[in-house]
Amino acid sequence: MTTNEQEKPRVGRPRSARAHQAILDATLQLVAEEGIQGASIEAIATRAGVGKTTIYRRWSSKEALILAALREFFTEPHLIDTGNLRADLITGLKETIRLRLSDTLFEALLYRLFGEIKAHPEFLQVLYEQVFAPDLQQMSQFIARAQARGELDPNLDPLFILSLVSGPLMYHVLFSPFLPTPQPLADLSERIVDAILHGIKAHS
Repeated sequence: MTTNEQEKPRVGRPRSARAHQAILDATLQLVAEEGIQGASIEAIATRAGVGKTTIYRRWSSKEALILAALREFFTEPHLIDTGNLRADLITGLKETIRLRLSDTLFEALLYRLFGEIKAHPEFLQVLYEQVFAPDLQQMSQFIARAQARGELDPNLDPLFILSLVSGPLMYHVLFSPFLPTPQPLADLSERIVDAILHGIKAHS
């Protein structure tokens, strides 16, 4: 090997980074396919093409690994508060639709996790606390600022308002394949936000 060959930098992601991402991807796929119980460390290692020791060097248990994978996958883009509530909500929903509604893994994970609420309540409680609660807190603060500006009814709980915004989107994900008239995605964000603001805007 020549000196130039020895000094030539490697191209691509470091092996450890590739292995890390492969493990997370395999975990998500197996949870979607087999559920929490069926996504064993052995199966994840095989799917990712790594040894079990590689996994255990990074995560102490299967549950810790699944939580880490779901935390990374479900982290939502933060709402940008420009002071224009309608525009900010539409922008946030559009970004969620762009990232999620074309992702078959997202849909598969939702169906699987909903189905496992009764079987694994303790795990899903931790999932909520570690993954979803921080995003909900950030979005609740966004809603509270809009209430303080007089844009929304201050008597409504911010989490309730968020459920009104996210509920139609969740309904679309779960049931649109079965509806007799498919709902177009093109202006879904605008339709959701305008329908909600018409009912929950502050009244003078």
